[in-house]
Amino acid sequence: MASHSSSKEMLVLLFLIMSCFSLTSTSSSSRLLHNTIAEEDLVSATCKKTLYFQLCVSSLRSDPQSQTSDLRGLAIIALNLSIANGVNTLSHVSNLVSEAAYNGSQFASTSLSDCIDVYSDAIQNLQDSVQALNDKSFDTMQTLVAAAMTDSETCEDGFKEMNGLSSPLTEQNQHFSQLCSNFLAITTLLDY
Repeated sequence: MASHSSSKEMLVLLFLIMSCFSLTSTSSSSRLLHNTIAEEDLVSATCKKTLYFQLCVSSLRSDPQSQTSDLRGLAIIALNLSIANGVNTLSHVSNLVSEAAYNGSQFASTSLSDCIDVYSDAIQNLQDSVQALNDKSFDTMQTLVAAAMTDSETCEDGFKEMNGLSSPLTEQNQHFSQLCSNFLAITTLLDY
């Protein structure tokens, strides 16, 4: 009889212990889920204020730091993504210049060389806007980023001036401009 009572007590004790572990585990999971939703909400809520929502969400979330960033951190990530995209586009243009020179296409080579110049300027403008962001100089930053966006349009327009020559950079120019636009939209949400 004593062993039967002892078995019941052991089962009750085992049940209580398992319940405690379950509650602790559920509580931790709940906190983790809550934190994840809160992080996702900041990115989504921020990106809803941009013209290119899907690009904003996918680009910001491609950086693991966006999971723990505040609004200012998201702006910095967006700016860094714009700079990185400009650098990648410039590298791509340089490769195209080499190919155009190899193929003997003078018109394409000239337009592409112009794109190298304007993307070099665009990257410099974005790098200068890092300091403007740190200094909370919104007007200067906005001017620099708008100039970078204009540079990508100038690159695209250079091909339109050549009869029969289509731009091999249309997609890259649009993507760069959209990233810059998203960055500017995010900065309008910051407290200066």
